[in-house]
Amino acid sequence: MDKFVRVSPVVAGHDMTICTAFCAKHFSEESFGGLVDPVVMLDHFHMTRPTFAVHPHAGISAVTYVFEDATGPHVNYDSLGNQGPINPGALHWFAAGRGAVHTEQPEGDEQHVHALQIFVNLPASKKFDAPYAVHVEPHEIPEIETPGVRVRVVSGSSNGVSADHTLRLPEPFTLLDAFLSRSSAFRHELLRGWSAMIYAVSGALQIEVGGEARQLKAGEAIGVALDEDAAQSTAAIQFASTEGSHFVVLSGPTLDEPIAKHGPFVMNTREQLEDRVRAFQNGEFGQVAMAQSARP
Repeated sequence: MDKFVRVSPVVAGHDMTICTAFCAKHFSEESFGGLVDPVVMLDHFHMTRPTFAVHPHAGISAVTYVFEDATGPHVNYDSLGNQGPINPGALHWFAAGRGAVHTEQPEGDEQHVHALQIFVNLPASKKFDAPYAVHVEPHEIPEIETPGVRVRVVSGSSNGVSADHTLRLPEPFTLLDAFLSRSSAFRHELLRGWSAMIYAVSGALQIEVGGEARQLKAGEAIGVALDEDAAQSTAAIQFASTEGSHFVVLSGPTLDEPIAKHGPFVMNTREQLEDRVRAFQNGEFGQVAMAQSARP
């Protein structure tokens, strides 16, 4: 066993349902003992109709990645003046900073959005930065393809393939959308001082890292971290599947900072939380312009 590589137990997602239009597997960072930092929350969701009203965020990036098998776009509206579709296979990175409001929803008949909503923590030095958004269309996302393996490098890098738009994100972050066919394997290098969350979207997945092995089935996840004081610069994560698997890797530099959370607000102290709630109540996060027909 590698003492510098830490691996969490397997965590099953919590089932969430809102009416008949939204269901999700929900994960919170508390379940992983600090091993998925800077990821604060992950929802793997299906949505068929507008569900959530316009709502605020502060102190984090609210990240939406729509899987390619979605039947239609997730339409974004925010207080920065952005409005438009997040198409199947696209990434929308909403760096909320000191605070902004938005909503995202399917529109039209017989729409089925299949996607991830990820809360990625911002470091203390950037929690009061001005909000902004990075939008990446499907054709801008590079891929790794080898026999039995297809990996979309949605952000960050893996195996020498890099997503250029990562330079526009607040902090380095790797998001891989990976597909293994039967009896295939893939390897990704976790950087020193980084953590990763590995989530099985479908199928069964075998993982080996640091001399430890884990088995994931659909709806389960683990956290992995390579300590900053490790002698080696990377730790190899080996993925394999005998029956085929669709999984994602979410990885970034470990912040190791205090977390104070209140719904969509993630700050470092209770005083900062109260400050941002007051700012939102005072209208400092701006407003979203939506046609009446688009409102949930």
